[in-house]
Amino acid sequence: MTWLITFVAGVVGVPRPVAVIIAWTAIAVAISGAVFAGYEFIKDKGADEVRAKIEKGNQDAIRKGIDARMSLDECIDAGGVYDFGRQRCTAATLGPR
Repeated sequence: MTWLITFVAGVVGVPRPVAVIIAWTAIAVAISGAVFAGYEFIKDKGADEVRAKIEKGNQDAIRKGIDARMSLDECIDAGGVYDFGRQRCTAATLGPR
């Protein structure tokens, strides 16, 4: 650390106590930058994971919706009654609906 302070004092041309302040400030800025960069990396990685999970859920919901729609259409075409609670076709009714 002493060589760094001596180097800063020589390059900048300031007294040794001011060089100590400059050196500690530079160290604090470097550490803060590293911590902030690590935080941003972890936050972005976590956001990507959550985004991927939501996207997968959306794709699953779309796929289930398409399957249910097709099942509903097939059920109606066959003369059945689609039960939305159980998500399947029940037998055709005997009389008018």
